[in-house]
Amino acid sequence: MAGGVVVGGRAADEHVVRLPGGRAILVAIGESSALEREADALERIGGTGPFPRVVECGIDDALGSFLALAMPPVDARPVALRAPQISFAAGLDVVRALIDAAQLVERLGFAWEPGREDVLLSPDGVLHLARLRVPRRLAQGERLDARGAIEAVGSALVPAPAVEGPPRVMRLLLPHAAMQGDVGSAVEDVRAEIAAIDREASATEDSAAVAGICHPGLARGHNEDTFTSAAGDARGERWTVLVACDGVSSSARAGLASTLASQVACDAVAEAMAERANARRGKDERTVAAAIQAAHEAVCTRAKEPAASDDPPGTTIVLGLVNGSRLTVGWVGDSRAYWVPADAKREAQLLTRDHSWVFDAVASGDFTEEQAMQSPLAHALTRCLGPLEIVDPDDESGLARRRVQDVEPDVKSFDLRGPGHLVLCTDGFWNYFSAPAEVARLVRSAGERATAQGISRLLVNHALARGGQDNVTVLVYAHEQL
Repeated sequence: MAGGVVVGGRAADEHVVRLPGGRAILVAIGESSALEREADALERIGGTGPFPRVVECGIDDALGSFLALAMPPVDARPVALRAPQISFAAGLDVVRALIDAAQLVERLGFAWEPGREDVLLSPDGVLHLARLRVPRRLAQGERLDARGAIEAVGSALVPAPAVEGPPRVMRLLLPHAAMQGDVGSAVEDVRAEIAAIDREASATEDSAAVAGICHPGLARGHNEDTFTSAAGDARGERWTVLVACDGVSSSARAGLASTLASQVACDAVAEAMAERANARRGKDERTVAAAIQAAHEAVCTRAKEPAASDDPPGTTIVLGLVNGSRLTVGWVGDSRAYWVPADAKREAQLLTRDHSWVFDAVASGDFTEEQAMQSPLAHALTRCLGPLEIVDPDDESGLARRRVQDVEPDVKSFDLRGPGHLVLCTDGFWNYFSAPAEVARLVRSAGERATAQGISRLLVNHALARGGQDNVTVLVYAHEQL
């Protein structure tokens, strides 16, 4: 490095040095054993593929221990800067290239923890690595953590281009809570997952009017959301029913409660619509209210079983019934329904009003929404399906007793004037995108030709990109002009 001049740097311990003759190198300064491991691995790789070539490794009187590496191409930029301009397929190619690199590092017997700043892309999408940080040698029989290697840089591909792919890609790219059925962390496990993601992304989208996704999110090891739908003809008109439920996480068997409620409510509407007398639009509100009551009674009945926990099950519910050009929405709890007109000049609407402490506190004027969301009661419901627990003042024991009572759903009807999309969702989605205008922006960003499947996938992915701290369910109905 004699005669070299420092002309820049990526970090306090990394300098770009211009050598006599004009060639630039990257000089890393640090702990000698770590740099020697990195040099050893790189020299054995020999500068092939995305890896940099070792120029020199040693000790300098002024710098101390150093590792000099060949610079990546001048047009290579950090993947986070390139990602918004590349396609989902190109992003998946980046992940494949990282796994190829990880496999080679593993064969050399090293663990690998790539840094986001070390992963670069050329304009043509070719991967380059500025450094190869190998913290240690693998123990006998130990495998390289390929999932960790991907997650270390995966967030650079989020939201774009990852949101364009199937939601399972988010659990590959981002750290998340483990759950049953997760892919393993070995190189071959991650390769198999990439192949599965590629197949899903390449599959022809279903053009059905209704589509939904129920995703566990990134922070929970189980899923307590569910959805269902049905469709048919009655009195010469097409009807469709959609139901989304979110099990109350503080209750017992929340997942069972949501699954049971969604299926019972959907079946109740389908049975009612199959009867010609109940197919009249004037009775749609009664049909929806009765279906939600049936779901409530089913959850309460399950709570009475001998093996049931003392903590009763509970769930929210939102139900949409489209009968011709008439939409009837019923709900209990804080799962929501939005209407997004296809005409961008018309405003989107939030069709439901949360049965929650936050909503009541804001409506009363006692709190702003921001203040209410900081309260310990921010996620407390004022209504849900399932038996209530009350304290009987006449009971000297003071123990809580369960009481089953009729549920009080809110039910409203709307005329659908023109095409658009009905979006049912749980709070795992709307916690990140609450305002109707935000939901409309995401729906319309999918494009005019987007299917219900494509829109539901995009909405779920955006919620995961924001953190995915809860289970995320989105159910979309594409309404055409009648």
